[in-house]
Amino acid sequence: MPKPVYCIVAVAQNGIIGRGGRLPWNIPEDIEWFMDQTEGGVMIEGPHCYKELSKALEGRGTVVISRQTEKIFPGAERASDLAEALSVAQRMPWTGPIWITGGERIYAEGLPHCEKLYITRIHRNFEGDRKFPSDWPSQFKRLTWSKDGTFDGLNYTFEIWER
Repeated sequence: MPKPVYCIVAVAQNGIIGRGGRLPWNIPEDIEWFMDQTEGGVMIEGPHCYKELSKALEGRGTVVISRQTEKIFPGAERASDLAEALSVAQRMPWTGPIWITGGERIYAEGLPHCEKLYITRIHRNFEGDRKFPSDWPSQFKRLTWSKDGTFDGLNYTFEIWER
C-alpha cells in the first residue's frame, strides 16, 4: 500500500513562508508540532529547507530535491525532481506519511499530490521572499481539526485540511 502524501507548512497572514532561507518567526510550539507530525515519515524538501535545518532530522527519512548532481546532503537522499523524490520516498523504510515540507517551489509542485494539509496559520503579516501557493483553499475544502495558540504576543492556529 503506498504511503499517503501530506503537506506541512507555517504561513503568515500575507502568504509569507520564508525570508532569506529562514522562517521569519520563532514559535516553539510550531516547531514541536512539525517534529511530532513528521516523525516516522519521509520529508521531501528543497536544499534551502535542508540547510535551514542544518541536517537530516533523526526519526524520519529525508529526500532533497536538487538539480545539482554533485551536491551531497548528509543523511538524505537526493532527487532531481518531485516525481523522483516521491518514488524514492515510497521505497524508503519509514512507515509514516510522505511530507512535503518546502520551500516555495516544492510546495507549488507538491500540493496537488497531497491528501491533507497541515497548516499553521500565523495571524500577522511578515516581510519575506517566499510564499505559499495562494490557491490552496480551492484544493482543500474540509477543515477537520484546529487549535489556537499564542506565543510572545503572536497568535496562530494549527489546522488540518482534507480535499
